[in-house]
Amino acid sequence: MHTDLNLAATVLERGQSLPLQDASGSLVLCLSGSLWLTQEGDPRDVVLEAGDEALIDRDGLSLLHALSDARFVQSNDRAALDVLLRARQAQAALAAY
Repeated sequence: MHTDLNLAATVLERGQSLPLQDASGSLVLCLSGSLWLTQEGDPRDVVLEAGDEALIDRDGLSLLHALSDARFVQSNDRAALDVLLRARQAQAALAAY
């Protein structure tokens, strides 16, 4: 198994959108800010806040829209995202001390 621990975060400023074509199986992990995710042919809309994740479960056009300045990663490598999320949670716990 290959786990890329150097996942690059994407930054969207408030009001910017990112179209994703045929991204089925991708997981979106919101690192900061607020994102809106909608998928073609899916009546559900998902709002992601820092620490939230959503699975893109269909091909076609998906759209990520920044409701506020936001940072996120998108990957098909669930293990890498889990490592990143645990590291962020550990940092937050240390900062609380």
